[in-house]
Amino acid sequence: MTSLAETQKRTALAFLDGYNEFTVEGLLRVRTEDCVHVSLPASMGRPDRNNEEYAMFFHQLERVLKNFKMTTLKILNDPDQHMAVAHAKGDGETPVGAYKNEYVFFFYFTEDGTKVRRVEEFVDTAFNAGLLPKLSEYMASKAAEAQR
Repeated sequence: MTSLAETQKRTALAFLDGYNEFTVEGLLRVRTEDCVHVSLPASMGRPDRNNEEYAMFFHQLERVLKNFKMTTLKILNDPDQHMAVAHAKGDGETPVGAYKNEYVFFFYFTEDGTKVRRVEEFVDTAFNAGLLPKLSEYMASKAAEAQR
C-alpha cells in the first residue's frame, strides 16, 4: 500500500510534469474541480484563478512560450498537514528572448493526496519585471499587424 507521503509527492511531481506536457489538460489533470491557483508575491498584482481562468491564462502563455521545460529541484512534503513545497525552474524561448524563471509552489492536497485543491506559486519577480513589458509590447505589435 502506498503511503500518503508517497501519494502526495507523486501528485506534486505530476502537477509539475503537467508544465512539461504544456497542455491545459496536463496542467489541470491533478487539480480538483474547485482548485484555486494563487500567484505570488501579491505585489505583482496577479489575480487568483480557478481552473477555467487558469486555462485562459495558459492559452495566452502558450502563444509566446515555446520549448518549455520545468525542472523540479526539490520537494518538501508534510503529509500530516496535506501540504508540500516544491522549488523548480522553468526554461523556454519567447519571441523577445530566453525564458528562465524560478518558482516555489505550495501545494494543498485533498485528504487522500491524489489532487491539488490549492496551489500558491511564487515567481521570480526580477525576471518577470524584465520580460513582461517586452512580451506585452511584442503582443501589441502583433495585434496591430493583424488589424492592418
